[in-house]
Amino acid sequence: MRTVRLSQTVSPFGVGAIVDVMGESLMGVDISEWQYDRTVQVKSKRLEERLGVQELRTPPSVPARPSIHSPGIPYQRFPRWLFCQSCRRMHHYRIQQETGDPPLCDQCRSKLVPMRFIAVCASKGHVRDIPWDRWAHSTYESEAQRRCQKHVLIFDMAVRGNEGLSGLVVRCRTCGASRDLGELPARGALGRIGVSCSGGQPWQRNMAACDQPLEVLQRGATNVTLPDTTTALDIPEPAEGMRNIAAEVRQHRNFEDVRSAPQGPLASALIQLIAQNLEIDESQVRQALVGDPDEGLRETRRGLLSDEWDAFLEAAGSGGEPVGTPEFVISASEFVRAGVGTPPVVELLGESVDAVVLAHRLREIRVLHGFRRYSQDADLVDVHLGRRGRGRWLPAVESFGEGIFLSLNQDLLGRWEQLDEVRSRVAVLESRRRRSIMGARLIEATPRSVLLHTLAHLLMRRLAFSCGYSSASLRERIYAETAPRSEAGLLIYTSAGDSEGTLGGLVREGEAPRLARTLIAAIEEAAWCSADPLCRESRGQGFNSLNRAACHGCCLVAETSCERSNVLLDRVLLIGDGETPGFFENVLQGLRIATVERSGELSEE
Repeated sequence: MRTVRLSQTVSPFGVGAIVDVMGESLMGVDISEWQYDRTVQVKSKRLEERLGVQELRTPPSVPARPSIHSPGIPYQRFPRWLFCQSCRRMHHYRIQQETGDPPLCDQCRSKLVPMRFIAVCASKGHVRDIPWDRWAHSTYESEAQRRCQKHVLIFDMAVRGNEGLSGLVVRCRTCGASRDLGELPARGALGRIGVSCSGGQPWQRNMAACDQPLEVLQRGATNVTLPDTTTALDIPEPAEGMRNIAAEVRQHRNFEDVRSAPQGPLASALIQLIAQNLEIDESQVRQALVGDPDEGLRETRRGLLSDEWDAFLEAAGSGGEPVGTPEFVISASEFVRAGVGTPPVVELLGESVDAVVLAHRLREIRVLHGFRRYSQDADLVDVHLGRRGRGRWLPAVESFGEGIFLSLNQDLLGRWEQLDEVRSRVAVLESRRRRSIMGARLIEATPRSVLLHTLAHLLMRRLAFSCGYSSASLRERIYAETAPRSEAGLLIYTSAGDSEGTLGGLVREGEAPRLARTLIAAIEEAAWCSADPLCRESRGQGFNSLNRAACHGCCLVAETSCERSNVLLDRVLLIGDGETPGFFENVLQGLRIATVERSGELSEE
């Protein structure tokens, strides 16, 4: 038995991911290998209907001191090529040798550790061990080395002691063949020695042939496993459910059989069977076959965000009384406290803010659909790789927390985002997004989406000083759709699997006048970065130059806090730069005037 946190079984240590536990390297298997009766149902009718699944289920939680009888989920050892740190002998550890204990060297009884490199299919998401015996014998110098069958491999330092990978060598003790690792990461290195893709995952028994090239990665690299998840808040269920027909068709147990052979002899019968089971027309099944699954998933996520936007706006007009459900308690709050002397700069800022809603308690559900490997544009590997004998279900985890919802004045925002200077500046980011390898995973870069995303980051950085939660505990949700209806808001929230997420510190910071002070401080800090003028005048920085004026000194947050991978950020859209007018530029100017006037009063005193 090994232990991971329950929330980590979806991401980052979910299906297909590698987890290092006390020097062991393990990979999570797909949910077809899970014991279904040991899992626990997570109820969310709205999310199930949007995703087209019958159930959402979470892995069983176990006591702090588990035993072999405790329920759990299976992981398999990967990579299976290990080496001894004492005698440096390499071992190919087979599944039949597993005892549940950490593996030991059969020569010196020292602990075995996994090799650092693995081979990943660049487009299909398959992964396999590097055949180190073939690598060592790939540059043979004699006929005896070419015909060597009894491989006894040693992983050691090169004789000349070169730096880098060329200083590491795999040597066969039987025949003396050897090769260093200097050329291993080169593109096509494995293909040149005849190593091809396995066509599956390490735990699969029946694999299909795959002719795609292999790339060598370190097993700890972030792009070994790129999980594909959907996050939603548990809001009051709508009166009429929003059924997602395309998602239901793609989740049907016979869909993969049709998609793999759309012109096959059984295709028509299976399409008819799917249509009858779901009580829909056959044309809807055929439409789902030709549709883009990734675009369908993006549309589903947009629909989930729109439902949450409606729920928050409904609370904004409730007069301050808590509304919602036991798992979604929200109330409207004042941004500027009525009947109290308010500084002019706060009144000026209040014109840009439309509504503030406090989420006293919320429930967040994260669902894992699958994963990709090597790059974001690779094929999605489904979370269920076996035959579907029951209704489709997906792994999910739930957490509880609190948050602050803030929406902007859409009249002011609409006039600002139509300015030519603003549109041309954001158009640069949008053109880069379309060319980026992760562009398909990001929403369209529009003036309001970049503005709201940057504002959320600045608020999270500022709230971390006063709300009582660490900066990595805060998260964002951006509501920036323009069609078919207009949305312009953000949610800063925190969530945890226990009571830590409901301590009240974040909600307290959303009350008047604290939120106004925090927002003013965030805008003021955005006016200056420790990397200025380089940061402010930057034409592009970050991954694929998808940021403009945004760096670690001013805008970036923890990767767990950002829903867009810390890209599509630009603080100039908030504060302006002389060429591009900022949305809060008048607030910043008013703040500077108030500071000068205050300095004059102090000097007179």
